[in-house]
Amino acid sequence: MKAVLLRNGLLIDGTGKDAQAGMDVLIEGHQITSIGTHLSLPVHYDPADVDVIELDGKTIMPGMTEAHTHFTWQNSLYIQDIDFKPLEETMLGCYLNAQTMIKSGFTSCVSAAARGRVDIALRDAINQGLIVGPRMLANGAEISATGSFVDLHPNHVHVSGLSIFADGEDAVRRTVRSLLKEGADLVKLNVSGESLTPHARSEMTLYTLKEVRAAVEEAHARGKRVYTHARSSDSVKICVEAGVDIIGHADFIDDEAFEMLVEHKNRLFVVPALNWLVSTLEHGAQYFGQEAIDATGYKEGLEIALSNMNRLYKAGVRILPGGDYGFKWCPHGGYARDLEHFVKLVGMTPMDAIVSATKYGGQVMLMEDKIGTIEAGKLADILVVDGNPLDNISILQDHDKLHVVMKDGAYIVNKLPIRQVQGA
Repeated sequence: MKAVLLRNGLLIDGTGKDAQAGMDVLIEGHQITSIGTHLSLPVHYDPADVDVIELDGKTIMPGMTEAHTHFTWQNSLYIQDIDFKPLEETMLGCYLNAQTMIKSGFTSCVSAAARGRVDIALRDAINQGLIVGPRMLANGAEISATGSFVDLHPNHVHVSGLSIFADGEDAVRRTVRSLLKEGADLVKLNVSGESLTPHARSEMTLYTLKEVRAAVEEAHARGKRVYTHARSSDSVKICVEAGVDIIGHADFIDDEAFEMLVEHKNRLFVVPALNWLVSTLEHGAQYFGQEAIDATGYKEGLEIALSNMNRLYKAGVRILPGGDYGFKWCPHGGYARDLEHFVKLVGMTPMDAIVSATKYGGQVMLMEDKIGTIEAGKLADILVVDGNPLDNISILQDHDKLHVVMKDGAYIVNKLPIRQVQGA
């Protein structure tokens, strides 16, 4: 069994405790086995089987979790591009996106929907060691109502794309059962609209409480969870009342929805996907024109979202990074930008932003006992960062600063010298 000793790092362990300088971390096989200062090598190891990496004060932190992942969104300009891209090319793109994600320091991810069974096949290939990628909770196609924001093709054109359209409780139940039969870890419902689609804007609620509750009942009966796209206040209330587990966006919540989220903060997660709004406002005009971007109301929507996320954060609701990456103006690889938004726009401390991506990430992955923090006995999903993200959270976006990325104790990236020593 191989061992790795990381020496003399600044430890941010993901729990929220103050960073500790001069710390060593010992990894044996897949696990972290010891944390402290001036650690000795285990006597039962042949020195040739121990990699010693001198960090010289670089930051050691847990691998991060991207909680709103769309690997099948591949530099698309329009939602229709996702529908019409051949599934074979989509699968290859997913493989490349998975590599990009883990090399970006995100060693785990929660899918927020995909085309067909692509996520499921990708997850299985990663778990079998056939390809390199993050730990992954796989989703299937989005479940959407007729006339929703992803219902974009003329009625006489039938496309098997990113969504399955299901109207009414029975149809929703049948669709959830079908997706879980295929091996999905969770299912996704589009409960509200999205303002890039004029006929189904963000403020609109597109599913009823009974329909959402039907999905939750079917998923929970099988030990699975429900993820939702819910921007409107009414859609968020429906999600909370129905027992939804992960709520995406939650932009336009009113006081009643806020109180409901706070009341249920110990069982649910909110993933605001702020970078979608920020990047669309920054870059969308070059693709759609400024008039079209202004018509979305995203500028006002972002201000509302930031105010509400600040309130939720201060109330202790678990808010996680995940920014709807995969469109031309919001490309894969920039995942850590969400942490910068959390600090600079929402008002989180840098430490709390890191906790949201690490400790909360382990929780949303249902692996809190195994990942998310650097503690003895946990799996060695670890980053070494050249710099201190508590001083500058944006360095996590600089892939050149990610000197080591480990998953399960194995190197995904290592830019630092390794040496073996004689004796302990």
